[in-house]
Amino acid sequence: MENNIIIGIDTSCYTTSIAAISLGKKVILNKKVMLEVKENSKGLRQSEGVFQHVNNLGQISNQINELTKEYRVRGICVSTKPRPVDGSYMPVFNVGYNFGKLCASMIQCPIYETTHQENHIEASLFTNDIKNKNKFLSVHMSGGTTEILLVEKNKEELNSNYKIQIVGGSKDISFGQVIDRAGVKLGYKFPAGKYIDAEAITCKKAIRQGLKTSVTDGYMNLSGLENQVNKLIEEESKEYIAKLILDSIVRCMYKSIVHISRNYEVDEVVFAGGVSASKYISRELTLKLSKNKIKGYFTRPEYSTDNAVGCAIIGVNKFLGE
Repeated sequence: MENNIIIGIDTSCYTTSIAAISLGKKVILNKKVMLEVKENSKGLRQSEGVFQHVNNLGQISNQINELTKEYRVRGICVSTKPRPVDGSYMPVFNVGYNFGKLCASMIQCPIYETTHQENHIEASLFTNDIKNKNKFLSVHMSGGTTEILLVEKNKEELNSNYKIQIVGGSKDISFGQVIDRAGVKLGYKFPAGKYIDAEAITCKKAIRQGLKTSVTDGYMNLSGLENQVNKLIEEESKEYIAKLILDSIVRCMYKSIVHISRNYEVDEVVFAGGVSASKYISRELTLKLSKNKIKGYFTRPEYSTDNAVGCAIIGVNKFLGE
């Protein structure tokens, strides 16, 4: 079992990822290459992302070659689109998909398809021992996404592991965009999450009055947070502004999850995505949720940020017929 592996590939908006998992679900490889974003830029165009993924996968191909010398590759599983719904599409995922097809044809193994969203969910479950894997909430907080998902084990559709329903999240910009845009204006390099988190953690100043938040029935409007932060940049320290931003994220997510948990009778929530790697958010949100008897599971950073471990696990499950 340990000498037979499945390779996972994920080419998201900001990371080229490849992973290898044994059929016994031991992580053999978890390689991630961040796409380069120009200084003072707020993101990448899809065309720029495609170009960098092609170059990165060309370099990573050497590691795949080394894997084939030591392990038997039994399959390749690739994220082909953002979500498991009709019409979901981003050009960057075509790079990984076509690279995966080429590798599968050369290795002569099957290729399995999944989505970036399912990849994140499976990776977040990998190190979190939740009680009910048949029904739980999954929160995806990243540079481009702020969604609260009701996840139920899919027993009908063969092409997807889960039945996924969006039950909350942002109606406009994402938490990641709020953080990155504010971070760039504060002088930090994009992506700014790790800098904002470090500032918030070390800030000793108590919050006098938090930013105003807008949450209704599990859905949030976040553009107002960005406008409020912009007005404070000349008045407050970087540390205090960082703390205000992450505090507002905690309060928005707390209000949304409590409402949704009651509505759908769910008491477990798993967090994934780059924003959820924040130490400040995980500490404060876990505490607030526990007071409402809701168990929050925050994923280890190497599996929370963009990666291909979830793809590889999905590939193992499909190969074994699980």
